[in-house]
Amino acid sequence: MDKETRTESRDKKRTVVIGISGASGIIYGIRTVKALKELGYKTEVILSKEAKKVAKIECDIDLDSFFKAQDSIIYDEDQIEAPPSSSSHIVETRGMVIVPCSIKTLAEIANGIASNLLSRTALNFLRVRKRLILVIRETPLGTIELQNALKVSKAGGIIMPASPAFYHSPQGVDDLINFVVGKILDLLKISNSLYKHWHTVTANHIPCDQTS
Repeated sequence: MDKETRTESRDKKRTVVIGISGASGIIYGIRTVKALKELGYKTEVILSKEAKKVAKIECDIDLDSFFKAQDSIIYDEDQIEAPPSSSSHIVETRGMVIVPCSIKTLAEIANGIASNLLSRTALNFLRVRKRLILVIRETPLGTIELQNALKVSKAGGIIMPASPAFYHSPQGVDDLINFVVGKILDLLKISNSLYKHWHTVTANHIPCDQTS
């Protein structure tokens, strides 16, 4: 193996594929990419049309511009010919996270429907037994959604509800977002200090004291 090939292989192992669908909770995807860049990881981001619309509503930002500033490689969901559509492209990556993952995207993955680059790439990760994390924000979940989540779990994917905890004494929305993003990084086996893990928690601040 020559030096150039070894470098490319090393870079791939520090690459995470991020999918952003049109569910509410776009901020989780934004902060995940930002955190990965700060930790020295590269990102390839697949954007759905709905995600771009939701980002305008929830965050008042243009996702393409934001991710370009994060040095991400960006793909639209209709770019079915893009590199992540091939399993040979993703075999050495760190993993894939769809954050947030819409119920529609969950359903497509659970039932093997590769209708766009987002679902096709996710199916590739399952196919080659690579780490796939779906961050579901929708609530409540009906029987059909739960069955689809179970299918993905049985196929090797990880279902991670975007459910922030309160044991780490969050002081605001930032802490709640960081908890979810930190959990995502944990599942990717990437060390981080975005939130206080259980063994480091102290009772200095009580979240219930902040409620009226």
